[in-house]
Amino acid sequence: MKNIFLILIFVTINIKCQQVYPLNTEGKSDLPKGSYFKDFDGELTPYIGIWKGNWEGKTIYIELRKVKYYLGTTPTNGNYHDVILGERKVIDMNGTILIDRISNFNELNSEFFGIYSKFSNPSQKQIDFVPKNMCGATASLDVTFVNPSKTQMNVHFEYTPSYLENTCPYYDLVKQGGEYPINFPKDILLTKQ
Repeated sequence: MKNIFLILIFVTINIKCQQVYPLNTEGKSDLPKGSYFKDFDGELTPYIGIWKGNWEGKTIYIELRKVKYYLGTTPTNGNYHDVILGERKVIDMNGTILIDRISNFNELNSEFFGIYSKFSNPSQKQIDFVPKNMCGATASLDVTFVNPSKTQMNVHFEYTPSYLENTCPYYDLVKQGGEYPINFPKDILLTKQ
């Protein structure tokens, strides 16, 4: 009797355990809610770290981390995924810090989120960029490693279409053909530190 009770407890625990699948599993929507899509193959590992680049007299640092992230609208309808999250720090040529989100890295509201395959070119990897205080403006960053050791990558910035509210402090600037003052280059070579 004691053995039957222990077997029932073991079976009950196993039924409630999280199901773990490879990160790029097809048909994710058909799998049980609460599943975990884990980076077993280390696909995200080369992106992890602090990356540095220079443009127009400024230096940018981007810190990318791999985290287990919940994707869902309620606690019961989503799944967990290994993703890359990131924050940035921008310093001008005089050493003045223009932006520093790395010092207070925010995994719940980070500026960078990804890595994805580009819809129009699945071999091209992208990361989403959501700069703070820019009225909801977002961009996609095409990221391409340029050497076999994956210590350098080219990053290409492209705005994604978004609605511009007339309450945005940059409304007139953008409507007159200007760009949001986001302090990010259109193209840059980053080197892993």
